[in-house]
Amino acid sequence: MALTKFDICSQALIKCGAETITSFNDGTHEANVCSVMYDTIKKSLLYYTFWNFAIIKVQMNRLAETPTDAKFLFAYSLPADVIRIRSIFDENGQADFTYKKEGQKIFSNNKTAFVEYVQDMNETTMPSFFVEALVSKVATEINEAITASGSLTQRLAGDFQQKLRASRIADGQENPPQNIMPAGRLIEAHLNGSTSDRFRHEQN
Repeated sequence: MALTKFDICSQALIKCGAETITSFNDGTHEANVCSVMYDTIKKSLLYYTFWNFAIIKVQMNRLAETPTDAKFLFAYSLPADVIRIRSIFDENGQADFTYKKEGQKIFSNNKTAFVEYVQDMNETTMPSFFVEALVSKVATEINEAITASGSLTQRLAGDFQQKLRASRIADGQENPPQNIMPAGRLIEAHLNGSTSDRFRHEQN
């Protein structure tokens, strides 16, 4: 069964030794705290790193308006679900290192522009390793408002750091490691280097 934000908050509340909730409108102290804090906590965890499972690439919509910064020719609107930008690039895949972000707009000199970014995620599509980290993060952040126990918050923070490390490892395993150049070229470069060194030695 797919998890909801209320399920995640309830799991976090159990870690705090508190009562669970069924919605943010339960009328309980726990529901009120989760209602205020949950979305911010989730977005902050998504922002922590460039999660492979949350990365998406899309073409941005070019706006008719002129950029407020005269150094740029074009203005684009960012997608509404952007959490963190990884890169801006043109239609040929060339990275744009000179763009400027202003609010929910991107200024660029490329006539066509794409954005690669971490997107805001619905709970139903989050992988289990991220959910575990999110539950721990929520528990850590809400605990003092729920229990007023600083010592428990410290223990929860330690648990969160472990879950975060495990999540990053699991997420990194979803894609194969990328070499700067193909392995064959690395070996070839090494062999050519060794041959050149030998030749210079023989000449001397």
